[in-house]
Amino acid sequence: MTKNNSGAALIIVLFVVALAATLAVEMSSRMMVLVNKNSILQEHQQAKWYGYAAEALAKQALIQTKKDDKEIVNLKQPWAQEEATFPVEGGTISGQISDLQACLNLNAFRAKPNANSADKLPEIHGVFLRLLDKLDEVESLPLENSQEELADTLLDWLDKDDNRRPEGAEEDEYLSREIPYLTANHFLASISELRTIKGFNPLIVERLLPYICIIPGSDLFEINVNTILPEQAHLLAALLATDTEIAEQILSEREPEGWSDIDKFISDANEKLPKKLKKDNKQFVVNSEYFQLIANTTFAESRFRMTTMMKIKDNKVSILARKFGGDVDE
Repeated sequence: MTKNNSGAALIIVLFVVALAATLAVEMSSRMMVLVNKNSILQEHQQAKWYGYAAEALAKQALIQTKKDDKEIVNLKQPWAQEEATFPVEGGTISGQISDLQACLNLNAFRAKPNANSADKLPEIHGVFLRLLDKLDEVESLPLENSQEELADTLLDWLDKDDNRRPEGAEEDEYLSREIPYLTANHFLASISELRTIKGFNPLIVERLLPYICIIPGSDLFEINVNTILPEQAHLLAALLATDTEIAEQILSEREPEGWSDIDKFISDANEKLPKKLKKDNKQFVVNSEYFQLIANTTFAESRFRMTTMMKIKDNKVSILARKFGGDVDE
């Protein structure tokens, strides 16, 4: 073999070795990526299972509450404890349960109007208008038009017909947009749907959040006066058609265990209200069936958030809806 041939062979050998080394490094890098990806997926899955564990604990808290007293739900019971973080193997679990009957269920816009109602509107329509008015008194609402338009467009979005309310909006409004879409004419599934309705800009939704909620598939309009928080006094005032100061007084005099029955609440409220509540009032209750859990969990470097809506009846808890990730208002 000549020197030239020997040099060429050496170059080929070195090239093959370099190529093999490059391929080995590439394969090793890809393997590391796959290992890391698999590890992250496993961590996320474990954090998710911790979320289900929080859900199981919430169910037990609700069942125990009903076993202790099936007639009353109040803020002194096990379900209403403040959010706490519990250490678990490799991570943490925290959760907070709230009463979905301590806020304005917007799906009640689909309820049939009261038989004695002159305007043929669901009862929540007037309550919603009064709530908007009270929030506007504290700090002007960033409304694009009127409060009546906000209530009417929400009603048009939810109701079963295509008849436009005086200040509302039906399909012609939404079909004329750059990206057209139809009105739902059905229950809301999430608060985030409000952002698709005319007039409900992000600032309006943010102001409303402490007072509104969604009960999936239900037009229930029963407010538990034992679980309304003091900071929700505007909501109680709107429900009672009175001043916020009077609502604050009523809540401040509520016993820690709440009112024992609705007649006691009506009696106490009527001592302060200029317009007395009727004794057969169906709008207020002292019991609840619908609750929401917001669970936050961690495992290693993974974080997981789950929102669960539940109904408890006959000491059995059923899951109405789950949402993974995001914020509660999304």
